[in-house]
Amino acid sequence: MNYELVHEVVYGPETIRYQVQWVSTRRTLGIEVHPDQRVVVRAPMDCAEEVIAQRVQKRAGWISRQLADFQRYSPRTPPRQYVSGETHLYLGRQYRLRLVSGKPPSVRMSRGHLVVTMPGKATPERVNALLWRWYLDHARAVFKEVLTQVLPRFKGHQPPRVIVRAMQSRWGSLSPAGTMTLNANLIRAPRACIEYV
Repeated sequence: MNYELVHEVVYGPETIRYQVQWVSTRRTLGIEVHPDQRVVVRAPMDCAEEVIAQRVQKRAGWISRQLADFQRYSPRTPPRQYVSGETHLYLGRQYRLRLVSGKPPSVRMSRGHLVVTMPGKATPERVNALLWRWYLDHARAVFKEVLTQVLPRFKGHQPPRVIVRAMQSRWGSLSPAGTMTLNANLIRAPRACIEYV
């Protein structure tokens, strides 16, 4: 069984919020700091909250430095506006967005552009939704193609069931049951990165 609670400790002028996960299979207490600024403490089921708080307080300096490092090196990509001229990545290359009024709603690549065609007003929300569906469709096709190419390297393994979706903090995972979950945003990375994952 896996239970979660959110707590916080004060370290100088800052407050460190952390998530506690009690895990039945865990024997030791571990602290993880993630690039998305999450702090996760994994603890054995019999570990008291006071013990966890003391350990986090003791490691607060290290946690604070890790959070600061991730903050300093986090990408400074401005929020997307989904307007003509804005650049978007596909397989590691930048494409300029070009919005066109017309039917049917579609996205296509043409001479260094991602051409988004839609009837009516092209609001950022509508463009984002249409572009996201296009990315998902292409991600499924490209990931399937890459998997077909790299699977022979892993002799004796069956092709996994593949799920493509948005993920916050990882590029992919493989469950013991053989389900491979891949981050749809990986389609923005170069093909070599997709093969690596």
